[in-house]
Amino acid sequence: MDLQAYSWACGSSIRCLAGDEEDAVRQADANSGSGPLGEVVLAQGLVSVWAAAVQVAADYGDVEDVEAELGPYAAAIVSASKFEVKESDEENGSEKEDAEESKRPPEEARAEAALVNSELQLATPEKARDGPAALDGFLGLLSAWSDDAPATRLLEEARQIKMPGALAGKALEPRSRPLKKESLEKMRSERFPQSRAPSPPSETRHWRQKDFELYFGSDGVLQPRAEPEPNSEELLAQEMRQTSQASPLLAEMRMQLAQDKVVQPPSEYAAFCQHLLDHCGDMRTVPAGEVLPVPRSRRAPAVLKSPVCIEKQRGWKMRSWGMAYWSYECGQAACDCFRRYPPSTAGSDASHGRCLRARVDEFAKYVNMVRDMDPQCKEENYLAYPRYLACWSPFGIPKLKPLWEQDLKSGRKLWGPPGLKDLSAKWFDMCCLAVGLLFEPELAQQDTLQFGPPGMLVRPYIEDCSAHVWHAQIQGRRMFALFAPQESATLEKQPAQTLGVDLHARSRTSSVDIFASSQRLKDSQCYVALLEPGETLIVPAGWWQCSVALEPFTTISRRFWNRSNRLGVCDVIARRSDASDLGPRQKSHLISQLPVLREQMQQEDMSSGED
Repeated sequence: MDLQAYSWACGSSIRCLAGDEEDAVRQADANSGSGPLGEVVLAQGLVSVWAAAVQVAADYGDVEDVEAELGPYAAAIVSASKFEVKESDEENGSEKEDAEESKRPPEEARAEAALVNSELQLATPEKARDGPAALDGFLGLLSAWSDDAPATRLLEEARQIKMPGALAGKALEPRSRPLKKESLEKMRSERFPQSRAPSPPSETRHWRQKDFELYFGSDGVLQPRAEPEPNSEELLAQEMRQTSQASPLLAEMRMQLAQDKVVQPPSEYAAFCQHLLDHCGDMRTVPAGEVLPVPRSRRAPAVLKSPVCIEKQRGWKMRSWGMAYWSYECGQAACDCFRRYPPSTAGSDASHGRCLRARVDEFAKYVNMVRDMDPQCKEENYLAYPRYLACWSPFGIPKLKPLWEQDLKSGRKLWGPPGLKDLSAKWFDMCCLAVGLLFEPELAQQDTLQFGPPGMLVRPYIEDCSAHVWHAQIQGRRMFALFAPQESATLEKQPAQTLGVDLHARSRTSSVDIFASSQRLKDSQCYVALLEPGETLIVPAGWWQCSVALEPFTTISRRFWNRSNRLGVCDVIARRSDASDLGPRQKSHLISQLPVLREQMQQEDMSSGED
């Protein structure tokens, strides 16, 4: 069954309660193309959503013969899964029909359940047994944020395991079955023989034993409730529907997770969540051989050899440029949003590597929603509140261009940390003039804004094109972990395959989880900086860097070049040869001029002391 068939079949379980179960099941058959004995049944208790919908309808009395609707295999799986489900007589008031069966030891019942499942595994076709092992989390996500919570509850009961995803760790409260007519008559005759209450109304299908006792005892005057009390699963579903309505972007993110069948958070996020629990939120305890703080200074060093954190400066120009500012100034502009950054397509990373386009103001709403609903970054809430990072280069927008030009006229000193030597404008002007590109748009692309919720991670990577970079923290706190170029042998044992050439791609990205307890980093030296608003972190070229947000954050980053790495500007221009906005003649001219540019930059006399 495809995604639409899954969703429709789940919805049919709710519509069955209104009495149109027969049409719902018939339509589910048509959507799946499988029929009652088709491939909708998987081995070892994994029941399809359609089967779950039929079983939920049967629990409410709308289906009389489950085997006729599901086929013998699925019906037997559902039956076997219920051996360990103990129903309380006080809760449902029903008497056990088979006294001998009730006296069987639980070990014998479990053994029979295992035997039935093993026989079903042998009888089930290979194609059915090879169904997607990650289906549970996918269905759990769909049922949690749509109206299909009962289907997930049934799957949870059938598997008798903790379901991964948005519902993991939640205590699912099974709803009691409606009392049988014989049980009601016996209750009334034995306990309330003098009651003048009429026959219970139709909405009593949701009542429990205590509700019927109240009804009969009050001669039908008191009717406890017409609708069932929501259980924890339904409360979660209601919460997720409300947040989806408040943030349409969050609803779109959840749908993308469902379409990609993402059943668990990225490995680095799971390791980060465990790290929070193990170390009580102390982010400086990275499991590396030696952890050192990044040196702090009031000014950038004359020669940039190692990372340095520049302290807050009085009168800093960008101190008010938080998410609220950008949402107000250019909320209609679109930015790229990533579940995993830098993006990657290697192996299992592909499911997290897709880019989502969103408006800036909508992304700000999403960040605030995640901050309010999941501030503690719980791993089991990832499917409900996924973490996305927004990257955006806004300074080509006419409304914002004057801000950038003001900094350019100041020699790029208005935004940058004091004492920093940045000759990017000189080299870009020289290269763009030689190959026929516009100077200002190319240079403005090197300045980017990043937004994100708490818990958003950036994996280890090295800036391409030999670029230095500084990160100025405008809003929120963000922890950076840095590794020297000498650690490349450790970090690149399993390099991640990056996406095609674009603004966000990185030629060197590591798959190492810095918060995971492993032996990979036992001999490594890690530098850690906890960046506060107003502070700036300078990272030299060739250094590995990764980060995690501790609060909703806004960061402006600038890649820059000086004498030590000036040839990297030629690499930036060379990447433009793959751009779609250049014609064949312009691309040919650009490629032919690159060797000449490299030679000119190498021979440039820098003895004037300007670098």
